[in-house]
Amino acid sequence: MIRKIFSLAVGFSLCLGCTSCGTGGTEKLKEPKPSDGWSCIFAAATQPSQLDMLPKDPRLSDSTCRHQFQASMSGTKIRLTFSNEHSETLDAPGEDLVIESVHIAKLLKAGEPNIDTATDTVVTFGGTEGVTIPSGETVTSDEIDFSFESLEFLAVSSKFGSVPAFPAVHQEGDCGSWVVAGNHVSENFNPTSWMWSYFSFCRADGYSEGSEALICFGDSITDGSISTWNGFDAWPDILAQSLQSDPETKNISVVNTGIGGNAIWGGWGLPAKERFARDAISVPGVRYVIILIGTNDIPGAQTDTSADMIAEYKAMISACHENGIKVYAGTITPFGSNEWWASELHDNIRKKVNEWMMSKDSGFDGYVDFASAVCDPADPTKLKAEFDSGDGLHPSVKGHKAMGDEAAKAIKEALKRD
Repeated sequence: MIRKIFSLAVGFSLCLGCTSCGTGGTEKLKEPKPSDGWSCIFAAATQPSQLDMLPKDPRLSDSTCRHQFQASMSGTKIRLTFSNEHSETLDAPGEDLVIESVHIAKLLKAGEPNIDTATDTVVTFGGTEGVTIPSGETVTSDEIDFSFESLEFLAVSSKFGSVPAFPAVHQEGDCGSWVVAGNHVSENFNPTSWMWSYFSFCRADGYSEGSEALICFGDSITDGSISTWNGFDAWPDILAQSLQSDPETKNISVVNTGIGGNAIWGGWGLPAKERFARDAISVPGVRYVIILIGTNDIPGAQTDTSADMIAEYKAMISACHENGIKVYAGTITPFGSNEWWASELHDNIRKKVNEWMMSKDSGFDGYVDFASAVCDPADPTKLKAEFDSGDGLHPSVKGHKAMGDEAAKAIKEALKRD
């Protein structure tokens, strides 16, 4: 059966709480929804595309695009979601997206397009191999029998028909996607071009009894900017590896819904406050959320905006608790060596927000102190040299490892307390 879900940004609104209506992080945690065995095992949060994000030779239309992802948890069935959000432009109405065929298979090696053809499986939508997605909508496939192990690399191959001029993308996947003209969904091929974006394919859900999902919601630091290309070593990946190595937490998948350049009130993609419902609250199987957002709201501040930021975090807390979801703060990491971010005002905003996040009256169910994990002990306003990618803002690969280890420690301790 095809599941059609209208884009939350287009046809759905959710009150996330605000200071004007008296809500904001104080609601009692409701009972979580009983698990139906389906949990998200991968996501690529969608955003509007620009021409420089799209393949040119060949274009997506009438071509095969192969995406890779790492399954955060094992499962015996899978279903895939494709998006046609954001296809409207200022001077053109939305266009339909036509997908003629989708296959899933196991990838032979991360970062390379070859698949294990013996595992190649057709993905259907309402029993048929193709699907047309109207502008502003997403469509989820039928439930497909397809077994996979935790942390196994899988490939989704889509033969596109007609594609909008500006299809939904996830810009900074930090791993390769491959494009070739014609229909090659079940074959190995030499790609004509490769990209680092996800096109339309935005989510995979796996079936495993008793499964739950933990969402990592954030900006480029969560998305994995400046982590290893095709290395799958951003901090949410490190957290996933830790949870999957522990029998007590193997039922929890880790889902990265970061968007590089995203901010609470703006930035790349939908503002975080607007996409929180789509990319956290509504993710299948969600039981836990880590919020690490706000870094990109600070550098433009001319006055102390910490109270406004805190009001938005309280709204996210309320939305989580209203849906039976436990939510953990991620403290904002230091940026004192970055020319644009660094200033006494900006660091004071960061400090005030972090102090509130770690206070008993914040409303969070706990916190991950990312800031302390990667700061320079001699100057906590800056990243430690070995954890600095070189721009004074984004963590290095070692920095991501430190953040992932800190997240694993904090989450496991929180689960034991519960």
